Amino acid sequence: MTQHSRLSKNFVLASALLLSMSDPRSLAQTPSPSRLMVCESISDACTRPDAHLDITWVFDGAEGTVSSPSSQAGSRLTIERFDSDSIMVRRADQTGPTAGRTAVYTGSVRGSLISGTVEWAWPDHADYPKKGVFSGMLQDQPSAPSTVGAPISSTNSSNSPPPELLVCENGGVCDAAWIFTGSTGTGTWFTRKPVRATLTLLRSEPDYIVIRRTDTTDVISATYAGSLQGDHYAGTIVWNTPGHPGESTGSWTATVPQTACAAQMGLEAADAMRIGQYALMFKRDHDALDCYIVAAKEGDTTAETAVGLLYYQGRGAVAQDYAEAFFWLHKAADQGVYAAQRTVAEMYTAGLGTQRDPTLARIYTARADEQKHDMERRQDIEERAQARREEHAERAADRVNHLLSSFVLGASFGLFF
Repeated sequence: MTQHSRLSKNFVLASALLLSMSDPRSLAQTPSPSRLMVCESISDACTRPDAHLDITWVFDGAEGTVSSPSSQAGSRLTIERFDSDSIMVRRADQTGPTAGRTAVYTGSVRGSLISGTVEWAWPDHADYPKKGVFSGMLQDQPSAPSTVGAPISSTNSSNSPPPELLVCENGGVCDAAWIFTGSTGTGTWFTRKPVRATLTLLRSEPDYIVIRRTDTTDVISATYAGSLQGDHYAGTIVWNTPGHPGESTGSWTATVPQTACAAQMGLEAADAMRIGQYALMFKRDHDALDCYIVAAKEGDTTAETAVGLLYYQGRGAVAQDYAEAFFWLHKAADQGVYAAQRTVAEMYTAGLGTQRDPTLARIYTARADEQKHDMERRQDIEERAQARREEHAERAADRVNHLLSSFVLGASFGLFF
């Protein structure tokens, strides 16, 4: 299954395999088992970036076993060739529904990923032999004399990835900020409930990286392997939870974030807002402010609010300035932005950036309350509509099930045939 993949050139079995060419007994000296997550198919499903690696190969020396959620067959693996560029593995199903079936996997090696072809054989079965593709990723790697698996030295500047990466997962929103210092770093996913993780650079080449993620908020971890494709990295994610290594896979891309808006760039408000968001993600508050001002000058009410709140709070490199805050928040408040109305009311009450004015404070408070009430009413209407849609869908499913049951019963009694 040809995922744009690579298996680590210094795969932990390499030294044992090389020794085994002269003395098979040397296989017993392999440090400990190693695990590969594998996808195999007769279609192109395993060539895609989001290929599902649902088969586990576990090796002890050159011998290994196979486990798969879709098959209970007892299978044995034997590595017949492994070097820095290629791998060949022979498989024999010994028990279960596919007993007697064999396969030969021949693939290329690049980093921590492999990809290649598989040929299956099964005596006395008319649809065999057949061919397909496979891909795989090194799931874990025990310590060995090789340096692979250890963090890359920070002095390896020529091969190190950029110190900042904007990460997108599974084709979705780019909501993760990775910041590296040498071979370690931190990652923050700006979701509704932010997720934070430590990052370790396991391998770095001019066109390829492998990064281990360990979440600090839970027990989830993942391995990201990616190749450099023009101006971005792209590759595969393998997720791990306790007791379920490699349970799911996904795809990811990463680029160097644009975090500054120059006045001469002629940006549209939406582009300036997006770049400003990236600047905030990477803790560049003043760059974010500059971008939001670009959008605010084009009349974007969200940008006006963002500029005002940054000045109001005095965040990071942005000095607190109540006069500037009031100017921008007042513009947004008069256009119906709830957060701006609430803050302007507080500023009139306390005399921040403007003269104290209890009357105007009450007016903007009332506007904010009305705005909040409208938002809650719209939310309630949407929730009721969603509930009705779900109820209708459930009823439709019940009707389908009833019709299907009636058809099955009718067919059973010979009413239709």
